[in-house]
Amino acid sequence: MQNDKRGTMVTRTAAAGAAGPRAGGAAIGAARIGAARTVVTIAALAVAVAGCAPAARSAAQPAAHLTRTAARNPAARIARTTTGTTTVRPHPLTSFPGCGKPPPRHAWAVSVSSTGHIRWQTPLPTHNNDIDPNVTPVVAGGVAVLAQDGVVHVLRLADGRPLWSWHGGQSVYGIWRWRGLVAILTDQVSTHAKLTGLDAATGSVRWVDHLPGLGLYNNQAETADGGLAMIRSDRALEVISLATGRVRWTARPGLIDMVATADGLVIAGSGAGGRLSGYNDLTGRRSWTRLGLPARPFLQLLGHLVLVTNGNQDPSYMTALIAIRPATGALAWRFDPGTPVTALSYGPAGLAVATYLSGRRLYLLDARTGRPRWRVTTAANPDALPEVTSHGVVTVEGGLPGFPRLRLVSRAGATGRRLWAIRLRIAPLGVQPVLPLPGDVAVQLAGRRILGPSPLLSYRLATGALAWRASMPASVQLPPVPVPGGLLVQPSDPQFGCFF
Repeated sequence: MQNDKRGTMVTRTAAAGAAGPRAGGAAIGAARIGAARTVVTIAALAVAVAGCAPAARSAAQPAAHLTRTAARNPAARIARTTTGTTTVRPHPLTSFPGCGKPPPRHAWAVSVSSTGHIRWQTPLPTHNNDIDPNVTPVVAGGVAVLAQDGVVHVLRLADGRPLWSWHGGQSVYGIWRWRGLVAILTDQVSTHAKLTGLDAATGSVRWVDHLPGLGLYNNQAETADGGLAMIRSDRALEVISLATGRVRWTARPGLIDMVATADGLVIAGSGAGGRLSGYNDLTGRRSWTRLGLPARPFLQLLGHLVLVTNGNQDPSYMTALIAIRPATGALAWRFDPGTPVTALSYGPAGLAVATYLSGRRLYLLDARTGRPRWRVTTAANPDALPEVTSHGVVTVEGGLPGFPRLRLVSRAGATGRRLWAIRLRIAPLGVQPVLPLPGDVAVQLAGRRILGPSPLLSYRLATGALAWRASMPASVQLPPVPVPGGLLVQPSDPQFGCFF
């Protein structure tokens, strides 16, 4: 039906017997891995017992490249838990005492040049103290689209000027840009979940799709031709048009666990029989099915390959990293060190992967064959995803049991030999990638206090010498996003909650 003020209203009935989303509503997503970049983020919730402390929020995603949560961010990469459940790592921040009224919160959008100069800093209103998912900003067409406390803000990239804002739900779970529209997913895990298409220039509503049942399950994946693949709460697979909000097709091949998109196909993984299937993203026609994969498949995209690993990080389950050709479902290669593998980042030198059980090791694989170029015994910190260049790998190592010393390390692409190492005093907050800048690499670290600044540091790629330091006005829980000539950062004070 048509609505004069709100654009096209897309109405749908809830499917009978819809199953609820995964507990806690933590979305795990997959996204395309582009040449030289990777993605993934994992939802983690840290709470303090019998006290009032900040809750670490999930860093979201999508983005272009290897992913762990739904988000569209060319800067993100892959992170994964070392067991079957999320590992909450304590952070050396001063706790907020008591359970009274929490302190006021603040948030900003900050543009930093590639030389460390703060080009502009725009305050973002904070509206509540609810635990809210973190959604990585989307940058396109000279504007930045950010979500803060359930409100979408659009800023002009040149000077940070606010253009418009929109509030259409309690929480924002995803942002996608398609031509002149911005699609927003709100309240994903609820009976009032919806997708809303907004005019990117004005913020006016073009369409609304009220999602049936209990919202969406797990992740979403954008297609190259303006579609959005998603898993409904009844575990049906569905693709909608981002241009109109209307459903292209729906399939019910079984209980779908995760989706990805590649080569004009929607790739759907199901734990039932370890099944992976490819569907035409326009028609929904099934092109192929492959069996014998992990019982809880986790999907990541590496160029024109789909990487499949086991979502259960347990040596008693299948431990192999399997590469599938998405056009046909054929096996490209298989890498199995006998312990669960975490794919981290991809770049010109290869694919960086790590193991965390039965020995902590970092590998660089040949992305064409899956064969190791080298391996070293070290703990690649899963909260700081590596940068893989044409000459090597730069990663944060340590900060884990057996490897307490936290360092930023550069390793040679051909041998894994350590070229330089810089001591870091504190770890990142949330999943942060090592970021490429002209001649440098940058890393966003946590601050020393809950309510206080946090450092963005840049080091010379050739030598490891400190190039510059920029102070962000608050904690940074989302990966900085590359923009022309620098980075876009979204610092925000954490939310507080009392737990007994």
